[in-house]
Formats: sequence, structure tokens, C-alpha cells
Amino acid sequence: MLSRAEIIDEILALAPAGDFGADPGPVRARLWELTSTLIRSYDADEPITVDPMEIYRQRAVPLETAALADFLRGKRVLVTGAAGAVGAEVVEALVNRLPTGSICALDLRESPIPAGAENRVVPVIADIRDIEATGKVFAEFNPEIVYHLAAQREPGLAEFETALTITTNIGGTRNILTLCDQFGVDICVHASTGKAARYYTPDIYAGSKKVAEWMIAEEAPSLSTKIGLVRFTHIAENSIVFDDFRRKVAAGVLNIHEPYRLMYVQSMSEAVALVLNTTLYVDDEDATLVTVGDLGWPLDILRLALHTIAVSGQEVPLCFMGLPAGYEKHTFLGQLDWSDPGKTHPMLNALESDAAHLTEDEGMMISRPSHPAVPVATEIERLCADVECADVEDRSVHKKRLADFLQWGCRATFESSNPAQRMRILMWGCDPDVLAREGATVQDLGPVVPLLVDSLRGARFDAVRDGLNVDRMARTLRGLAEVPELKPMVDEITTVSGGVPTSA
Repeated sequence: MLSRAEIIDEILALAPAGDFGADPGPVRARLWELTSTLIRSYDADEPITVDPMEIYRQRAVPLETAALADFLRGKRVLVTGAAGAVGAEVVEALVNRLPTGSICALDLRESPIPAGAENRVVPVIADIRDIEATGKVFAEFNPEIVYHLAAQREPGLAEFETALTITTNIGGTRNILTLCDQFGVDICVHASTGKAARYYTPDIYAGSKKVAEWMIAEEAPSLSTKIGLVRFTHIAENSIVFDDFRRKVAAGVLNIHEPYRLMYVQSMSEAVALVLNTTLYVDDEDATLVTVGDLGWPLDILRLALHTIAVSGQEVPLCFMGLPAGYEKHTFLGQLDWSDPGKTHPMLNALESDAAHLTEDEGMMISRPSHPAVPVATEIERLCADVECADVEDRSVHKKRLADFLQWGCRATFESSNPAQRMRILMWGCDPDVLAREGATVQDLGPVVPLLVDSLRGARFDAVRDGLNVDRMARTLRGLAEVPELKPMVDEITTVSGGVPTSA
């Protein structure tokens, strides 16, 4: 019997990039044989009909009901994106579990009103990109608390609707911050994504969310409004991936990106609790970053795909189409803080881990978002203006403009940390031995490595003083110097052993 790896290799060879070739009939038949064998293999571990999402749906972060009730009693609350999955659940929780006053449910389409809440919930149709129209809503409703969930949230769609995504997720958020400050809103909680934890991200959705985080982090200390920022990951009850798999099964072929991909998943209950609980944790100074305390094990996407086929009862072959634009094949391991297992969290980068701490019940992780060491507001204004004046269909221009901005901000974010921390990040992510185990090269890691190395030009390290492992640092820099574009930068980094090597 073929092993799983052998089955996957044959599927990849039969239909590279999901192409069945000139004679698809025999290819389709063989792909179904292989898919059936793969389903049986997974079924031997655990019944394939068991929904792999169910374990995530059952998880919860405790909603701090008593403290929230005391704080929100009678207050006017505005929820943007109230017709969306999370927004609608936030409105329902405010109506049924907390003694708030009136609630304004704002969205591009009419928001659902929970049963019996017609006198408390005011649905309003408005576009957050239109500051004048949204300003009228603020003026009429005079909110005290704002939960900002409006966004273009679909990564695949974002690659096509580039202008809409950038102007909504960045420009719309800028408008909400401006109006919160102008109308004296006490607290604004902004919904972001775990993908924004990456130092640099090439896709439009996560990139736009990351720029919004930079803007929030910069502006928060000067605003009269206290700002909370919540990072979500994939939500089980609102799964774009699961819905996409079911559509593909109905169409007769399920193609997924790659065979060995994992993703973190959380429940809707966790998402709603994070948004509302964050109200209690914001402070008067910096933006407060909140995420799930423990995300548990990530989900095997291949198992989810096979489950979707199995429960359909249809003979639907599986194939792999490769990674689309905006997805990275190899993860830069310097993304995470590896100095202490307690600091390693998939929704926080290494620059954010020092400030991180769990809440008393360990349901939430609290930190501060990393951001550039230079002002970004003017550059963000230019970015939005450039996208707004460009042709709506000129996606390549939008993507390049956002990518250039993100790379500039990434380098400036590295410069906000001390050089020793940056060197640790470089060693965690670019140690040749680690890259060899991952089957990756420095070039596979994208622009983040040149940006990080460039930020270290002129730096001088004393291993003992800086707490760095001499051998690992030397090995990493030697490996980087073998890349022609990096060698001039590496040559400007000075290292001194200083004595006995220490651990990085």
C-alpha cells in the first residue's frame, strides 16, 4: 500500500498546479483512486467523518460579564461591520448579555436586529470610507464606545479588489479613529488579523491590516480615545476555507494550495469575548494588543479537505494548485521569540513578546503592537491618496505601492528594537542548519531578511555583553554573506567574541 507521502507525490505528478492535461478522464479517475486511498489512511487514525473544526468551536474565552456590565451599563455603543458574522454576534451579545444603552449597527448593508431588540438597535447603512456620511452617524448617535469590525476580510478577494481593500481597511479605519477623537468616544476596539503579526506580509488583506495597526499604534497616545486592538485568526463558524471547500466539492474537484499546510483556528465565542473583554484592558497611553491566550494545535488543512469530500458522499478527486499570490511557502522562523517557550505565541512577533502577559484566567494575551520607529501618518495619507486616484482596475500599481510601503515600514519597525534583539531574530530565522532542516534558503524567505540585515549595518556586537551565542552568530552571518545581495550589508556588521559563548 502506498504511503501518504507517495500518494501525495503521485497526485502532484499527475496534476501539477491542478492541471489534468489534454486527456482529463484517466487522470481524474486515477486521482479519485488516490484520494480514496488517502481518505482511508486518515480514517485509520480518526474517523474522517468527524468534523475537525468541532474541537475549535467548543473552545471559549470567558466573557467578563460582571465587569463589562458595570462598565457598559447604559452606554451608547456603535458597532461597524455589524452585518458581518462577528459584528452580528457582537451586537447580539451586547443586546442579550450586557446592559448597554442604545446600539448603532453600521454596515454597507442592513444589519440584522436580534429578536426583541428593535427599540435598542438602530441599523444604519453607511460606508466608513466616506468620512462625511460616517461623521453624520457619529454626530446623530454620539457613541461612547466603538467596536470597529468593518473591513474587507477575504484574502483571496482582496487580491482582486485591491483598491476597495486598501481604502476600506486603512482609509476607513483612519476615518473611524478621526471621528472617535473628534466626538469624544471613550474607547475604540479595532479588529485586526493574526497575519499582521508578521514583520512583512506580501498579501493585500494582511498588508492593509498591518498598516492600519501601525497607524493605530502611532496615533493612540495622542488621541482622547483609548484604543484596543484585537488579532483574530481563522474563525471556525465563519470559515472562508471550509465554505470554499464545499463549493469546490459541489463543482466536482477539490483543489487546495499545498499538501502540508496548517492553520490556526479559533471559535466565534472566543472572537466575541476578545472584542468585548478588550474594553476593560485599554489604557491611556499606547494601543493595547489582545489575542487568544492559547490557540492550541493548528488544523491540518489536508484533513479538512478529505473530511469535506468524505461527508459529501461524492467521488471528488483532490489535487494541489500551488500557492497563490500573497502566500509564503516558508515561514521566517525569526517571526517568533524562541528564547522562552512561554513567549512563543503565533499571534505575536518576537518584538511584541517582551511586553506580553496573560490575563488572570489565562484566556487572553495582552501586549503592545510593534510599529515603525518613524512617523507613518503622512506616508499613509500618500498611500491612500495614490490608490484612490489610480485606476480602480490597476491592481499591479496598488500592490506595488502597498508592498513598497510595507517594506519601508518593516525596516523602520526593526529599527525600533535594540540591535541585540534584531540579531537574535536573524539567528532564529536564518541559521543555515535550521534552514537546511526546513528545506529552505535565505532567498525563500522574501524581503524580510534583506530588510533586517540592512537595519544592522554598522552595528557592533560583543557576544558576552549582548548575550549572544558566538558560534551561531558567526554561522548565521557566514551563511548570509554567501548571498551576493546581502554580503555588502553583512560586511558592515562587526562581531566580537568577548569571551565564553552564551546562549541565544
